[in-house]
Amino acid sequence: MEQKSLKWKLLVTFVLVAACVVGFGSLIHPFGRVKTVVSPAPLFADASVPSPVIEIVSRSCQNCHSEKTEWPVYSYVAPASWMVEKDVRDGRSHMNLSRWNDYDSGQRQELLSRIGSLVRNHRMPLPQYLLLHPEARLSDSDVNQLYQWTRSERKRLKATELPPASAETIPGPLISGASR
Repeated sequence: MEQKSLKWKLLVTFVLVAACVVGFGSLIHPFGRVKTVVSPAPLFADASVPSPVIEIVSRSCQNCHSEKTEWPVYSYVAPASWMVEKDVRDGRSHMNLSRWNDYDSGQRQELLSRIGSLVRNHRMPLPQYLLLHPEARLSDSDVNQLYQWTRSERKRLKATELPPASAETIPGPLISGASR
């Protein structure tokens, strides 16, 4: 009887200690306040994006690559919260679709190239993300739509770039050979 009571006390003590560790651990954010950054900006602001592509990106990319992250319940409980916050911080550091306007044309073209390549080679979304979010899996049709859009958007951006100035188009000196 006494041994049963001791086991019960140990179990209760363990559960309380574990609850305290998880509770206090949830207050620690080793990767910064990632959850507090929220943007009202649309994804790919100023880009020409068909609505089917926006739907795919919203379903499969925005949680890690934008400030429109939908935080699941487990993302508030340590240590899972630390892993999720790190993944989101890393995703946003590679590309933040809420800050598309902050990238210049060359950066946008590079990002579009990387998006197309990673999606076409099934390297995004990451496998560990798909384990908990199977709805984010890209079908062959999704991959094709994203890839074709990245190509056409890159072409559109290239066409809107100004040609580099040449020596012929640079005006000469404004003051002619007069000297004082």
